Amino acid sequence: MLEDQRWQPVPGTTGAEIYSFLRKPDVTCSNAYLIRTPGEILLIDTGANAGQMDWIMALVDDLLLEAPRPVTLVVTHCHADHCLQATRDRRFRALPHLCVAAQEAGARALGAGDAARTVAELMGWEIEPLPVRLPLPTAHDREVGSPRPVDGVMLTTDTLEADGGIALHRQQVPLHSGDTLLVYHTPGHSPDSICIQLGGYLFIGDLLFSTSPGVAGLAGWDQPTLLASIRRVRWILGHESVSLCCPGHGRSIPAAAMPRLLDRLEEEAERMAGVGAFDRERLTDSLEHAIDLLQEANRIFAAIAGRLYALAYRLDDLGEASEARRYQELLESDQIDEFLAGFAQFADEFNAGEKLEVQLVLKAIQVIQRIETHFAGDRLDHVVDASLLHRADRLLADFMNTIMGYQDTVHLSAVDLPSVLCDLVAGVSTPPFSDEAFIEAADDPTAYRAELVSRLAYLPLFEGVDLLVGGDSPLPPVLIDRERFCDEVVGVLEDMAAAGAREILLSPHREGDTVGLLIRGSCALPPRRLRFYRRKFGLCGASLAVTGDGVGLLLLLEAVTP
Repeated sequence: MLEDQRWQPVPGTTGAEIYSFLRKPDVTCSNAYLIRTPGEILLIDTGANAGQMDWIMALVDDLLLEAPRPVTLVVTHCHADHCLQATRDRRFRALPHLCVAAQEAGARALGAGDAARTVAELMGWEIEPLPVRLPLPTAHDREVGSPRPVDGVMLTTDTLEADGGIALHRQQVPLHSGDTLLVYHTPGHSPDSICIQLGGYLFIGDLLFSTSPGVAGLAGWDQPTLLASIRRVRWILGHESVSLCCPGHGRSIPAAAMPRLLDRLEEEAERMAGVGAFDRERLTDSLEHAIDLLQEANRIFAAIAGRLYALAYRLDDLGEASEARRYQELLESDQIDEFLAGFAQFADEFNAGEKLEVQLVLKAIQVIQRIETHFAGDRLDHVVDASLLHRADRLLADFMNTIMGYQDTVHLSAVDLPSVLCDLVAGVSTPPFSDEAFIEAADDPTAYRAELVSRLAYLPLFEGVDLLVGGDSPLPPVLIDRERFCDEVVGVLEDMAAAGAREILLSPHREGDTVGLLIRGSCALPPRRLRFYRRKFGLCGASLAVTGDGVGLLLLLEAVTP
């Protein structure tokens, strides 16, 4: 295994040594690998961190003092987190006999300072043009294949056949030390992605991160091409003497562990045919959604935790110590509060200008994935009302759909709105238990405890609040996703009740060619809550407006015409 910031021999070479800059996976900076041989200095990626580049330059300066020799930077792909410092650092660009090598498509993007293709604009960075003297492997190389002299280096390209008849283009770059650098074109994450082999080490860039949320869909990302490149890398590992894979982010990976990782990568990539472009527009939408996510997740999971606390206390007070302990342990084993607190701290750092937009979005993804691992709604379905659990599940799923650019699945059906509203009000006003069921469970300890828990966990949110359904009749049916719509209406009612409304009117009526639903309380909802509900009701088939006095929400629904 490679150790961070220590010279180590490269197996299978004639004396090459490697000095690795290994970082925790972070979208703002990649790993970098510095390699010294008697005849040259090789650098695989620089990363984007200025401090890392300072350390690289200090080592390079020392090596050049020992023995002047050419310096070659090989870029695994042109994304700015891998090469920003190469474009910016004047000391690096002024090195004598410097040669920058990149795949042909990446060479064009770097040479033009293309902020879109290098994803620099997504990061909010400016990138300067970087001339690439050694384009690897070009379309001409793939067609001709014969040796080609470039900048004093004789390149040879051959085309191999991976599983399924997939072409794998391999280029041999001879080094002054007598070793050969093998460059394989493995597009998919980006058009210019390459894997680089020196001795027993294979540098794989961002291959293993290609399906990560916030990475899938970046400029040039291509699902079919990525699937083909996974097979290409399988061929390399099966036919070349590779002992260790060195990724663009994180620790090195023994070659023996790669097949399992490639299996998982392939499974994930297979499911990503519908991924949208992760561009500036989607980043902005995701950022807005992430901020709303923090607020709503705190509300929902605080409500769930509060009910568990109250339930455990009441059970213990009634002498049901073991049952109380079960719910207390369920609460204590849950790390959701910790995840959300970490997200809130990260958001504070973002607001202070210490984090980038894309970092906040990726932090939200990380939090969502951790919450999904720990949150099991089925353990709570007899403790917490279904609406709250549905909203928690959808909160997580809707955010991930935004990140991945998936089209949100809306199940619209024609319903009678007044009937739906009457059922909704009856549902939230009626306890989820009955005296008859409680009496019938008296002789069954398990059933009795379940009934007891349902009663103790019940929280009458609308106690003292009059929920009134009025409005026009008859009305044509409307098209909505009924379950989603009802859950979001309940959320609005809870917000209005929490704001002090003692009477809330739900008034369906004709609104031109559409059907409107006015939900009127006594206090205005904050702008951020309105933004949140505007997004959520949009997924139900409704559009949201606010009444002139601010204390009512108006939902416009599509009417079903005969």
